[in-house]
Amino acid sequence: MWNPDDWEIFALGLLNCRHGVLNVHKVPAKDQGDLGIDYYCNKDSVAYQCYAVEEPIGVAERAKKQKDKITRDLGKLQKNNVIVSKLFLGAPIKRWVLLSPLHDSKDVNIHCANKTTELRSKALPYLDTDFEVLIHDQAFFGADALTLNAAQLSLIKLSIPNPTNPQISSWEKEKGSQDLLSTARTKLAKRTTPQKLEDAVADATRYHLQGAALMSALRSQAPELHDNLATVIASRRRHLEFAGPTAVTASGILNDEIMNLKEAIKGAAPNLSPENVDQLVFGTVSEWIMQCPLDFPDVP
Repeated sequence: MWNPDDWEIFALGLLNCRHGVLNVHKVPAKDQGDLGIDYYCNKDSVAYQCYAVEEPIGVAERAKKQKDKITRDLGKLQKNNVIVSKLFLGAPIKRWVLLSPLHDSKDVNIHCANKTTELRSKALPYLDTDFEVLIHDQAFFGADALTLNAAQLSLIKLSIPNPTNPQISSWEKEKGSQDLLSTARTKLAKRTTPQKLEDAVADATRYHLQGAALMSALRSQAPELHDNLATVIASRRRHLEFAGPTAVTASGILNDEIMNLKEAIKGAAPNLSPENVDQLVFGTVSEWIMQCPLDFPDVP
């Protein structure tokens, strides 16, 4: 999940890879507002507007927000056409692109097509006769560009809220969830008192759901980073399944796995925020407790 400022910085890096550093220009919005443009390239006569919605959000709602943004900022472009034309040195604009972390609805494509037809029909002198409105996301850029620019971000921080009670209840009703809870209860009984057992199971459930939500967000918002993390976690799981834990006591086993996994995740994603690292670590370890890889010695 991107906040608008981080996405704008990241997008600039992507555009530099696409057009060349000397060919991309920034339009600051603090001085007298923006023009419906964040970046532009005279060489290719293309204008870009960055937009990251607040996640998590559904496909339909994301599409609605993106369509509204397109409509709103194309209006700004037309209103400020004299200034915009000067930025492009009088050359007509060929493309206006909404640049978002994720594009997953054809409704936005249809909206772009409608806006393209609408603006072409106006025969505006500052727009090319083949002017086109587009939406691009990270999938339009190569893996090298994504990896390079992710590494240059000072910090990647995704806002993943704690699961709500209704979300937890809904998950508990899903097929297989009760088996997972039963397994967690059996294992956690070996390392906590009967009085604290249900609290420990509840914590594991929350951690598991939050970790899953984080990985889901990474899959859509930062696919390269998601794949790197998934590979590291799978490798650590295979190691645990094959060799077993190195510690002897329940607390030692748990602490070792938490620390080992944390180091592996930080190595794969050095710019991931400490909060997100913890969410991923505790979510993964909780999943392992609910499944087969991680267990504790029986209480004598």
